[in-house]
Amino acid sequence: MSSIPPTISPEQLISETLETLDIVVAHDKDCLAETQHWLDNPGLDDPALTDWSSLPFVTIDNPDSRDLDQALLIEQTSSGYRVRYALADAAYYIRPESALFQEALRRGTTYYTPLMAAPMLPVELSEGLVSLNPLVDRRALVFDMHVNNDGSVRKTTVVRAKICSQAKLNYAGVQDWLDSNTPADKPYENSLLLLRELGNKLINASELRGVVKFDRTETHIKVEGDPAQFKLSVRKRYDTERYNEQISLMCNMQGAEMLLVLQGASNVLQAIFRVHDAPLRKSLNGLRETIDQFSHLQDEPALWRWNKDQSLSEYLDQLPDSESDKRKVRSIQRQIMQAQRGSTYEPEASEHHALKAASYARFSSPMREVVGIFTHKELLEALGADASENHLDEKLRDSVIDAATMARSKQRQLDKKIELAALHQAFSSELVSGKSKSHMGTIMGMRNDRLYVSLDDTALDIKVYKDDLNAVLETEYTLSKAIATPSSDNKPSWQLGDFVALKLLRYDKERSRFVFSISHA
Repeated sequence: MSSIPPTISPEQLISETLETLDIVVAHDKDCLAETQHWLDNPGLDDPALTDWSSLPFVTIDNPDSRDLDQALLIEQTSSGYRVRYALADAAYYIRPESALFQEALRRGTTYYTPLMAAPMLPVELSEGLVSLNPLVDRRALVFDMHVNNDGSVRKTTVVRAKICSQAKLNYAGVQDWLDSNTPADKPYENSLLLLRELGNKLINASELRGVVKFDRTETHIKVEGDPAQFKLSVRKRYDTERYNEQISLMCNMQGAEMLLVLQGASNVLQAIFRVHDAPLRKSLNGLRETIDQFSHLQDEPALWRWNKDQSLSEYLDQLPDSESDKRKVRSIQRQIMQAQRGSTYEPEASEHHALKAASYARFSSPMREVVGIFTHKELLEALGADASENHLDEKLRDSVIDAATMARSKQRQLDKKIELAALHQAFSSELVSGKSKSHMGTIMGMRNDRLYVSLDDTALDIKVYKDDLNAVLETEYTLSKAIATPSSDNKPSWQLGDFVALKLLRYDKERSRFVFSISHA
């Protein structure tokens, strides 16, 4: 049975999904009243603030970002670097007894869609008073980190300060400036040069710790046109993003270490850690079986074999790096990612396996995550810089953990719904036009009933089902972990990492799915 599947507008799809997930955009009158109080009393004249407003801090984000959580300043020292990483002081404004905090707890996070965001805090705060906007004074919690030349941190202090970001920069613009080798002219540009220098050292240090390096691609979805439609593309990731990410990770690891030390000396600190346990033995055994099967299919199996004495980081480093092997390597990376366990928020510290860090906590997104507000609050209380009647409330910490966990699940569901709708719309348009085209991609995984093909132009997966494969190619396929084998000798086999072309044939209304043909590219 073949037909054209129904589609709805992006606005309707997003609106209905937000409603289904109980995600609201507007804030109630109590939150807005408290917001107005803070707009009238911004706390910038607080004598306890260290005045760093003359220093050349800058923010670096995506061009369309309006809720600016982080600003940085990096300076050279005789022994390495001084990194001041300023985080929006949301905890000053969003206090546990307030309506704003209770609403942040209910939402858990800011939810993002291609059309709009459902902010955790009212936009007058998240894009205004609390956001580290350029050329205006703002409160900030600054991690002042002294870093050695090898990327190790010698000393960290936390300072509540008044800063004034000198510019709102974006990753592409900073990357272009760095690549141009233009001499530093503006006060903050030497800091950008040091960001690249230190960022590379931190990346190298992470690899020495055994952090697995993945070649990640991201899907970018926007809404444009009249009538409005989803548009899918692959988002380019700049080196400047990786450098900035390393500073953020360093800050969060330092914050976690501080929480551990303070927790040991206090019976009142209610810390929250981000824990990422090592993969289960069952998952690793399955991964090894997949890699073994895959390696035996290659012309030079030894190049692809995962030896028992190798870490996954060492194994990936040994894989061929030729252009012709990139798709195979990406498919192996996908198998490794799928073997990992998810991270969780916990009251007790444990290893963050992915970062090879003894402990990790989320400090760097205080306007977008309620766990960030709470973690700032607890750290400040333990340092004696703030006081709250709630500092003994374990139930509040449990509520924050539950809210953060719930929010991550909702954002994943929201993302998935939008991705599927965008693909649905694109393929439906292709059927309507009658102009079939080749969709190039890589086989990234197999189950006994389907292949997963990651499309080059969207970085999203398409499922090619075994029964459709059988029908289109008129033979019976047997799928294992790394190869799809036909029962007929004259039919093609399919391997993990194969470069393939998909063509859309029809929409199967009965099974609510698109049917594709597949061929070697």
